[in-house]
Formats: sequence, structure tokens, C-alpha cells
Amino acid sequence: MLAILALASSCKPKEGDYKLNIYAVSDVHGRYFSQSYTGGDDQQSLSNVSAYLKDVRKADPDIIFIDNGDNLQGDNAAYYFNYVEKGVRHIYPRIMDFLKADAVIVGNHDIEPGHPVYDRLKKEYKMPLLAANAVYEDSGKPYFKEYTILKKHGLKVAVIGMITPRIKSWLPEEKYKGLEFLEAENFTQKLVDKVIAKEKPDVVILSIHAGTGNGKLDDTENPALWLAENLRGVDLIISGHDHTAAMEEPANFHQQTMLMNSADRTKNVAHCEIDLTYDHGKLVDRHIGCEIIPMAGKPRDAEYDAAFASDFEKVKNFTNRKVGELTADIDLNDVFDGPNAYVSLLHQVQLDVSGAQLSFAAPLGRTGVIKSGDLLYNDLFAIYPFENMLYKIRLSGRQVKDYLEFVYDHWVNRVGPTYNFDSAAGINYKVHRGNPKGERVEIVSLENGDLFDPDEEYTVAVTSYRAMGGGNLLTEGAGVDTSDESSYVLDIYSDIRELIYNQLEKSGKLEPVIRNNWCFVE
Repeated sequence: MLAILALASSCKPKEGDYKLNIYAVSDVHGRYFSQSYTGGDDQQSLSNVSAYLKDVRKADPDIIFIDNGDNLQGDNAAYYFNYVEKGVRHIYPRIMDFLKADAVIVGNHDIEPGHPVYDRLKKEYKMPLLAANAVYEDSGKPYFKEYTILKKHGLKVAVIGMITPRIKSWLPEEKYKGLEFLEAENFTQKLVDKVIAKEKPDVVILSIHAGTGNGKLDDTENPALWLAENLRGVDLIISGHDHTAAMEEPANFHQQTMLMNSADRTKNVAHCEIDLTYDHGKLVDRHIGCEIIPMAGKPRDAEYDAAFASDFEKVKNFTNRKVGELTADIDLNDVFDGPNAYVSLLHQVQLDVSGAQLSFAAPLGRTGVIKSGDLLYNDLFAIYPFENMLYKIRLSGRQVKDYLEFVYDHWVNRVGPTYNFDSAAGINYKVHRGNPKGERVEIVSLENGDLFDPDEEYTVAVTSYRAMGGGNLLTEGAGVDTSDESSYVLDIYSDIRELIYNQLEKSGKLEPVIRNNWCFVE
């Protein structure tokens, strides 16, 4: 008969059957509340997760619950507690207390708010904050905790935390100053071996904020599947980052290793059950099974909602204050067939602030229409949902052309995320859809009518994500070596949403005007 046994003492050898239940979410991205700040339908949130975890704890009070990172960006609430109300304990550690989390992993978007935010949260989390491969640049010692040891049902469980190593490709140095992010290939097995030798755990969990990937080492951003296929001594890998639910049992010649990914924004909870059988202290049987549990239709937790109701009201009031006027509708859907008011507005802000000659900007994947009239602070999150900073860089005319060829090869073939579909301002150009790769972009002139010279050097306004190599537009497209910022970065400004807000404070309005400086040609 299956039983959950507890050891009378640490000296007594294990005997019988043990069951361990592990639950995880990843990429919450600020989905703390079920209510909308501006009214409308409820949404899935951590309230649903809370109700679900309470239910499973009725059958097994000794579960493990892990948050796999990216919880400090993506919603007005995250922004508010990161930057506005800094004199109180951040809401997310308080939420993790409520949910009785055993560990929280650091995600790339948890580094994005910068040292003041995550250094503060290092102190405010009561549970371990893990990212073993984020190390001090000078000493190589871990900046966050490497792992934690949990005692559950008489079992000793090691939870190792890691972060995707590609941080420097996306963020300016000031966000991670003094830190290095180590690649998974040469680092992870050594760490697992160290933990096993020191702690002698019964179960090893690796929770890595990185995508599942293709199982090959060429995808260093998303190494989870490769790790699941190759690591020795790991029972379960929890992945995330790519916002795609996954449940895999890859071919690992060392032992059975499972991988699970809950996707994003509390759509699902990932669950793993590990069954172990011991005979006189020796492990004689082991089975691991996983499932992805949708939260759609799950009830909310009224106690959770009440506990964070005052936080919700603070964010709601912050969100719904008027910040200016929008003189024309902005259609966030109308972005793929040519110039549009939305991206034109981003270009204008980038050019006005930086004084650059050119600008590259892309739609950011949101849908809907922002109507003309009163503009609320909440609307700024729809216009610019990320905390990207503005950079001014220098490129040759030839690099500008190569950059755009790279973009439109992906654009016309609808390959990759739409936030990499940059258009340019400051030049007049045509995109010939039917031409072969590398011959689609015809630059006619600068927007003022002057000659565009491939050998001339131009100043270009871009986001910090793009300036650091995000999307590979600069690296593979324009051939820029982004490892040396001094060779191409001229200036750095604050985050773009703040720059839009500053413009509103000065003029009281945003005037989106379509910049008809380019077109598709069949």
C-alpha cells in the first residue's frame, strides 16, 4: 500500500514508499490581480493559482511550490511597486508568502528593473531567491543563492535555480553592473555534482528561467531541453521564459528526467509527482510523472483578493489618472502593411529626445485601439509595455541598409516575433516584397530630400533591447559587435515610456501622425 512516510530521525534508513508533489508557475509578468484597473472582465491571476494550491494542500500539505521567474515586469502593478511606492515591502514577496512558495527563481525581466529593485527584493523575500549562474564579475561568487534544501515527507530535496545567460544581449550594462551570467553547458553539471556531493539529496530539481529550446547547444538562451537530455543526477527540470507550455520526458541515458513549463501569465500550473520506493535505505524504484493544469475556469481565492485589495486600489488609482490628451486614434492592430500612427509616434519620440538622424522602432505585439481624447496613465502601458531605455548609436549607411534587409526578410516571410519587425524613420525607402533576400530594400533619400550615402555615418535612435543585440538585428543584420558598447553607442536616455510621459507633461498631448516615408512594393 502506498503511504507518505516521515522519518523518525535523520539516522533511520528510509523504508517504504514516498510521494513528492511539485507545483510551479513561470513568467507571471505582473498578473497579480484578477480585476482590470479600468473595468471589464476578470482575468486569470495568482488568485486562481492560490485557490488551486489551497485545494491540493488539503490532500498533501507538504507540497513544493516554485516560482520560476519573470514576475517583476509586464503590468502596471509590477511597475508601481518597482518604482513608485518604494517605501513599503514589495508586493511580490508578500504574495509569495501568501502562496507559501518554497523558492523564487530570478528571470531576465527581474534583472531589467535594475539593481535598486532586485537588490531590495533580495532582502525582502523570506524564501530563497535563486540564480546560481548570476555571479559577481570580479570574484565569480554567486550574487543570489545557488540552491536551497527542502525537507518534505522525510525526503531531502535540492532545488537549484538558474537564469538564462543571455541577459547582456538585451539590457544596458547599468542594469546588471558587476554581474556575469554563465552559460549552462559548462556550469550546470559541476553545480549539480557539487550539490549532490555536499547535501546527498533524495531528489534534485533544477528550476531554470530559460526556454525549453531545441535540445541543441546553439540555442544558449533556451537550454532547458538540452539540460534535460544530458544532465546526470537531476530528476526534474522546470523551464520558462519562452511562454510556451511543455511537458517532456527526453531521452536521458543517465536516468529518467522530466521537463515541465507552465507557460506565462498564470495560464497554467505545472505539476510533477515523484514516487520513490526504498528498501533498507536503498532506492529500489523511482517514477516521475508530470501534467500541465489549465487555470481557465478555476475559482478565485477570496482570501487572496481581500489580502491584496488595498494594493489593487493603489495601482488602480495610479493607473486611472489623466496624463494628457490623445489627438487621434492609435490602432495597435494596423502595424504590418506599412506606416501607421502607432510606430510613427514611437519614431517621433525617439527622434525628438535623441536628436538622432534616423530611428528604428517596431510594434510591440499588443492589439486594440486607443481612442482619441483623455489619455490615462494606463494607456501608456498599452503604447509602450516594456521598460526599454532609449539609445543613440552610430551606423554607416551600408549598415542601415543591411539592418533593414535583415528585418524585411523576416517581415515579408512572417518569421519571428513582431517586436523584431522594425521600420525606419529619417529615410524614404521602398520594400520590394518579391525581390530575393538581400535585395528588397531600396533607400531613395533621407526624409529631408538629401542624398543617402552608404559610406556616410548616421546617428540612429533605438531601444536598449535592440542596442544590446536583441533580435540579432544589429549583430546578424548590420554586423555590429555588441560586446564593445563604446564602439557604437553614443548616448543613453531613460526608459521610453517615461520619455513619452515627459512629452505629455511638456505639451499636454500626443499627436500621432502617420509618417509616410516607406511602402511595400509588389
